[in-house]
Amino acid sequence: MRIIDTDGKPTKLHIWDTAGQEVFRSINKSYYRGAAIAILVYDITKRETFDHVEMWLKDAVEVTPANLTTVLIGNKCDLSDRRTVSYEEGESFAKAHGLFFMESSAKTAHNVEEAFTMAARTVYKKIEDGIFDPSPKVFNSFLSLRYLLIMSRLMLSFYIPEKCSIL
Repeated sequence: MRIIDTDGKPTKLHIWDTAGQEVFRSINKSYYRGAAIAILVYDITKRETFDHVEMWLKDAVEVTPANLTTVLIGNKCDLSDRRTVSYEEGESFAKAHGLFFMESSAKTAHNVEEAFTMAARTVYKKIEDGIFDPSPKVFNSFLSLRYLLIMSRLMLSFYIPEKCSIL
């Protein structure tokens, strides 16, 4: 668990590693229900992880709201010399599917905080604009707002303390 500051609003993050392996695919889908945000992460040094992104995106979209915000992240940008997926390929896939895109490095923390902050800002903006409904009737969970970042490696949920309460 971690709390980040999102434009002056405390955002509580709960993180689960969902594993990107095919064997866990049906289990992972249960985590996707009620997600507001999906972050799909692939390894820029392993082409097969990028090749699975479309499958993970399809799985997420099947069981989440129509206004799901999705971020595609190419991880391990610190190993650019071993790259098998170009920046342009990731960016092109993201653009074709209406996703946000960035590259990061979990090792150096490059763009890690930025990914979480950008995702949280997107949800707040959708709530303010009336595009996203964080109410319990929409998101069937213990928290009034369930916000999952669905990654082939990582999941995250958060609640907004000043707007939501724990049921």
